[in-house]
Amino acid sequence: MKTRTLLIFIQIITGGIWLGGQEPDSSALQNKTYSFDIQFGINQIKEMNLLPLSHRGTLTEISFETEKIKNTLRHFQFSLVYSRLKTGMEEMSKSGNIKLGLGYSFNFLIYKNNSLAYYLGPQMSLCYSYMLYPNWDDSHGYWADYLSFGASNILSVSLKNENEWFTSLNFGLVSIFSRPEEIRSYKMDDSSLGGILKALNSNIETGSMNKALQISLKSEYRFPVFVTRREAVTYSMDIFRFSQKDEHPVIQIIYSIGIKIML
Repeated sequence: MKTRTLLIFIQIITGGIWLGGQEPDSSALQNKTYSFDIQFGINQIKEMNLLPLSHRGTLTEISFETEKIKNTLRHFQFSLVYSRLKTGMEEMSKSGNIKLGLGYSFNFLIYKNNSLAYYLGPQMSLCYSYMLYPNWDDSHGYWADYLSFGASNILSVSLKNENEWFTSLNFGLVSIFSRPEEIRSYKMDDSSLGGILKALNSNIETGSMNKALQISLKSEYRFPVFVTRREAVTYSMDIFRFSQKDEHPVIQIIYSIGIKIML
């Protein structure tokens, strides 16, 4: 019984998506797609607990994704983002931001015709985002971590020659999130690994979109490369805003483009 339960769990988390334009057969329904995505873009953060200036810089994101369709469309993503940042007053990018994220959505088919399919369902996102601003505060780290539950929208448009536009729009509705206090009672953070992990899971609060706003848009142009393989050009935009109680918020906007390699 335990083995069967474990296998079911693995099948839920890992999977693929059928990408054809006709009605899928039983073998297509079992098809799984694994992919690696590398993106480059612009990361802009305004940490109002620190100063009313925007830090801006380039970013690199690497993600692993799985998609599966079997009467429902399921998507799982693991991502890692790294960027160096600076304000307009700085010459060198000494500030930095690293993000580690997990996402999962379970979407139901709402509408389908010969060339278009629309899916809607719940989604969950977990993200740890840690920032350092040594030129402005070399004693403390800053973060915006969250576990959110919201809605996932997916639109698939089949084009000629097995090409496809695949677009997803996700947003959080209710979140559990962590932010540093605006005024800290200690002069320096515990910079050990244990101290950082403890800080990232401290000062926790719950809120809806008025306190924790998360909007993620991703559009992909998928095209065949070989007989049994397709790749994609991707564009993403992410908007985040977190604010605890009456304290100042952190606002982050990310734009990126990239290449997806489907295995």
